[in-house]
Amino acid sequence: MKPLPIRIRLTAWYLAVTAVVCAVGFIGAYLGMREATEHMVNRELRARTQEIAQFLAKHRGLHHGRETWEEEFDKSSGVEPSQELYQLKDASGAWLFQATAMKALDIPAGMPDRSHPEHIGTIFRRHESIRLLTATIAVADRDYLVQVATIVTPLYEELALFKWIAVSTLFLILLASGFGGYWLSGRSMKPVHDLANTARQISESNLGLRLPHPESDDELGELTNVLNNMLSRLETSFTRIKQFTADASHELRTPVTVIRTTAEVILGRPRSHEECNEMVGLILRESEYISELVENLLTLAREDVKPEDPVLARIDARSLVDEVAPEVRAIATSYALAFESSNEAANFDILADRKSFRQLLMILCDNACRYTKPGGTVTLSLRREGDFGCFVVKDSGIGIASEDVDRIFDRFFRGANARELDVEGAGLGLSIARSIATAHDAQLELTSTLGAGTTVRVRIPILHETESHPEPFARQ
Repeated sequence: MKPLPIRIRLTAWYLAVTAVVCAVGFIGAYLGMREATEHMVNRELRARTQEIAQFLAKHRGLHHGRETWEEEFDKSSGVEPSQELYQLKDASGAWLFQATAMKALDIPAGMPDRSHPEHIGTIFRRHESIRLLTATIAVADRDYLVQVATIVTPLYEELALFKWIAVSTLFLILLASGFGGYWLSGRSMKPVHDLANTARQISESNLGLRLPHPESDDELGELTNVLNNMLSRLETSFTRIKQFTADASHELRTPVTVIRTTAEVILGRPRSHEECNEMVGLILRESEYISELVENLLTLAREDVKPEDPVLARIDARSLVDEVAPEVRAIATSYALAFESSNEAANFDILADRKSFRQLLMILCDNACRYTKPGGTVTLSLRREGDFGCFVVKDSGIGIASEDVDRIFDRFFRGANARELDVEGAGLGLSIARSIATAHDAQLELTSTLGAGTTVRVRIPILHETESHPEPFARQ
């Protein structure tokens, strides 16, 4: 079943709450009025019963005859039998007195019973509502049954009128609340509709469009800020994907073109063995470049979808430097650079995946060699800084402009001065290095001075002696 629109549901909830509140209020008022009315009538009936008890106590020896009773009651200022609804019975069951109006109502009466001294209730006679009090009165050694009544029809009619007015008022209130709630919910939902209309206009061609911020700084404003921030992140990611695709296409276009052109040249006419070897070698080099580029792209793609957990184990940090140093020295020599490595007597272990962390150091060192002019120096050192081990790769290369430092780890990004050197590579190494560092809870810190060199520091927590990880494990 399709859910109702929010506007309808808000109106329904508003009506339900209003109906419950008004109904509880009206019912409470009605019950309070009825209780107050019956309390007032009961108090009056008890007062009249008390007057009769006082009369009986005063005239204990009175002859039990109707005329005598009427005459004596007429003499009593508090009780007027000709106007009151009451009747009196003695313990033998004989009526001592019945008012004429009371007798006409034919109200049944039992015998005096001290275990039930008083009972009050409402009876109906001749289309009238009558409030009746039945009480047992003890005077000296005699018990009397007294019944005193009063007609409460006008009072109940007033209560019925109030009930009818309350129901009619409740209907009118709900009717007004329904229209008012529907209108108010529409006004409340207008900013939401505005947001929805603007959101419908946002597509890949205008990701820079943002949702209008409401005038009030409330929950809707907070939601708008959250959505706008999300759109900003999506725009950034989409832009990066477009740039990534364009850069990847650009990087692949050149070697593919070289391979195709070289193959066409080979097939164009018969060539000597030396020429064919040279051209096939060119195709092989470009193919290797493409393979490396594709492998790096796949590595980054896997990191984007589901980062691979490194298999961590206790590793002597110095052994990593000693293992990497010979290879970096060979690379530096090929670029006519001087290479230096130093452990500074640093003796500590780290928790890392040897293969991937070694790749991280090789990427940083290879990158330093590529962007250092012949005659320069590349240094790999290891030191301890408190609870962190710090691998430092320093070069005397071309450096990085200050405006490019924040983007240097982005995929395919190269600074303007780096592009001028026409260095081989696709610009993915530092992105891979950042992914490896993140997987090891390590920090990459880069400082650079344009024309004076770059320093990259890899800070990773030291594994203390009290921490034991004898078996390799994958980080969860």
